[in-house]
Amino acid sequence: MNIVFVETFYGGSHKSFLDGLMKFSRHRITPITMPSRFWKWRLRGAAFYVAEQYGETLRSADLLFVTDMTNLAMLKALSNYTCPAVMFFHENQLSYPLPDGDNLDLHFGFINLTSALVADRCLFNSKYQLDQFDLESKRFINNIPEFAPERAHHEIIKRSQVIYMGIDVSAFSHPPVLDNPQPIILWNHRWEFDKQPEVFFRLLYKLDAENLPFKLIILGENFQMHPKEFLEAREKLGHRILQFGFVESMDDYARFLSMSDIVLSTAIQENYGFSVIEALYCHTLPLLPNRLSYPEILPAQFHKDFLYNNEDELEVKLRQLLRNYDKMADRKKLLAESMKNFDWKNRIDEFDELFDALMAPKAPK
Repeated sequence: MNIVFVETFYGGSHKSFLDGLMKFSRHRITPITMPSRFWKWRLRGAAFYVAEQYGETLRSADLLFVTDMTNLAMLKALSNYTCPAVMFFHENQLSYPLPDGDNLDLHFGFINLTSALVADRCLFNSKYQLDQFDLESKRFINNIPEFAPERAHHEIIKRSQVIYMGIDVSAFSHPPVLDNPQPIILWNHRWEFDKQPEVFFRLLYKLDAENLPFKLIILGENFQMHPKEFLEAREKLGHRILQFGFVESMDDYARFLSMSDIVLSTAIQENYGFSVIEALYCHTLPLLPNRLSYPEILPAQFHKDFLYNNEDELEVKLRQLLRNYDKMADRKKLLAESMKNFDWKNRIDEFDELFDALMAPKAPK
């Protein structure tokens, strides 16, 4: 099958997903990509450019696969594309939290809704995200003051399903470091408000003031000009930081993960948890909020020890891990084994079977 994959925000987990799908799928996938910047402009207008530059490529495809930073309705109309189309939601603008001071731009919500309506299948990367989209899309439509589309929500949800992305475990070949003289805490998330770095660093400043032993590895992509919390942390915690900032090389990224003992998240938005899954596969111990997609990706047997419900519990559990990290090699191994469920080799059949089903000839009425 000839599948055209349009990714107008080719970076981070969006990039990892497309790269993995291309590598492991039995189908031929032609990528059309744009750099991961100016997300608002991508969502508003990337379809104009893609239809203009790649219209013939789209019309020759058996299946079109796009992600949530693309206006699928506009793309289909402008390119005269008529074959099946899949919409994959890494995130959606109806349930995404807003920074302080920002107002909801209704137009972005309408783009996601119309894209979902014209897709043959809507895919969500977690049950958490699908549930949130279900709730917020219904609320969004109900707030239309008159002439609201009565069946739009139902039509979208009946064509929606959860499908977990894969990770390419072959990229993580470094053996785990199990004998660090001081525990190493890892941040490998985006440098954005929805990951709450101020909560993360506030706790570390407290532990630093008490002279507790730990080191830090700060990774993750930065889309800000002046990431205030991170620049302040580099100043205050520089004596503890082993690595500060994004690393281009996948080999370097994997090496830093294998060096780490504890991966900590303070996020208020996480629909999947790519960075946490990668870290757990590399034998780190997680400390994650008991919300979002984290209870889905972490097996239930680990919830009691590695999920927290509030900042006080986060502090208590982090102190416990800092004291006992070097006695938990067996837990690290079990956690790493459980993440093999997300290996592309175990995930790809679900995608390929979905593609096959969308292309199967329909029985005559």
